[in-house]
Amino acid sequence: VTWESATGHFSINSPARSTMPPGDLTLIVQVEPDGGRFLNGVSIDHVVNIRVPVRFEFNPDGHLIRDHTRLITGNVTIRAQDTGLPIEGVSLVARLVNGSTVLFQTVKLTDGYGVVDYRFEVQDPVPGFYDRGYWGEMGLIFHTDSQLLDPTNRFWLANEHGGVNITYEKQQTALISWQVASLIGALLILGTLLGLAVVLRRRRQAAIDELADIFSYTAELLAAGDEVREAIFNCYESLCQILMRNGFLRRDFETVREFEMAIRKALPISEQALIALDRIFEEARYSSHRLGEGHRQNAQLALQSVLQQIDELNEIPDRDAFELAELSA
Repeated sequence: VTWESATGHFSINSPARSTMPPGDLTLIVQVEPDGGRFLNGVSIDHVVNIRVPVRFEFNPDGHLIRDHTRLITGNVTIRAQDTGLPIEGVSLVARLVNGSTVLFQTVKLTDGYGVVDYRFEVQDPVPGFYDRGYWGEMGLIFHTDSQLLDPTNRFWLANEHGGVNITYEKQQTALISWQVASLIGALLILGTLLGLAVVLRRRRQAAIDELADIFSYTAELLAAGDEVREAIFNCYESLCQILMRNGFLRRDFETVREFEMAIRKALPISEQALIALDRIFEEARYSSHRLGEGHRQNAQLALQSVLQQIDELNEIPDRDAFELAELSA
């Protein structure tokens, strides 16, 4: 420890370990009392943030969208540039976008191998990803606000990387006779009729499981100490996207208020649970004050209440069926 008279500060120089864990470390600065000069002793804890320069490995480095493609999946590995060791606990956002419009989004943490996966899927009757008239020209981009990473790496990922490339398979024109076309049509109709019950049952359970996964994951993030507003807002966006993907919400044709009303109608749970859920969404979206531990606890209670009632649901109602019932009434 040396005194720098030019700045009026002490300078602390100390050897560090060759490798140090990323994140917040506590530096304890302690001064012993000096009775001869009547100086008091003091001990101060100073937080030092260790940030790691990293490299991102994308697998795959591009996606080819074919006709009838309904699933896009992959993973990203994050490693330290100097040691090549994986970085655990980094929050990474993967977004499937059309220009500035976010179509789907996942938020996950890297595991012990530094790997985080992403998965985007659509179910019938929503068109597959090849239908550019419905989805537009898609892109796959990534973003992270993790304080474990060097700021230059975060900036590169969000602004310079450009995302994982998405290309579309060129369709080939095939000439078939009307007899073959009729036979194929008959087989498709027969297969549709035979598999209708199975498809509906799987779709119902998949939708319920997806909603439960979003609420469970958000509750885990809150319990782990993640930032309250970001966790709740990501939960809201993911919930809306699930309902759109299952045909409950019409993309680009609803106001914000209609969007929220449709979400409330889509979850046939108690009014008390819906009100609690709506309040935490409104608090996260529209308030400007800092959300503290009280807001975290309220959000956890609301999510637990919704999860408990979702476990008792048999299915999510179809939007068109719901509106038809309203018109009939």
